[in-house]
Amino acid sequence: PNFIAGKADGLNSVCMLGFAAPPADIVFPVRVEPRAYFANERTLLNWFDLAATLTIVGAALQSGRNTFAVQSVGLALSCPAAAFVLYALRMYALRFNSLEYKRPQNFEDQGGTLLLALLLTVMIVTQSSVAILAAKGSEGGSMRAFAAWPIVA
Repeated sequence: PNFIAGKADGLNSVCMLGFAAPPADIVFPVRVEPRAYFANERTLLNWFDLAATLTIVGAALQSGRNTFAVQSVGLALSCPAAAFVLYALRMYALRFNSLEYKRPQNFEDQGGTLLLALLLTVMIVTQSSVAILAAKGSEGGSMRAFAAWPIVA
């Protein structure tokens, strides 16, 4: 055949008898080691550990004779915990499929962890502000000294 290497329409391609073929993707075989699957599962379990910790702290704050503000903080901890679980399952599935079908893919997530950290930070600041304002309102405008709180001995 009469192949002429060159540029056609600004694309790197091979011309055959005046017809331009689109450039071919260069595909390299991807070697997947078994430890990659274990690393994926280990990452999933680490995210689940964080979600379980948030859930346990939230449940502890909801139980007992805590005020409404403290119980609402405990309830609000379940939102980021659920978001962490959904994020972990999504990333696990994406990574597992990439490993299973041997697709070359960058496993870094550019914005998910930042979004989860912002969600948790906003939730903690908001709930802490609500708890402080509720404490001020119940005591006539001034908060007790830290030494008078029941937590400090």
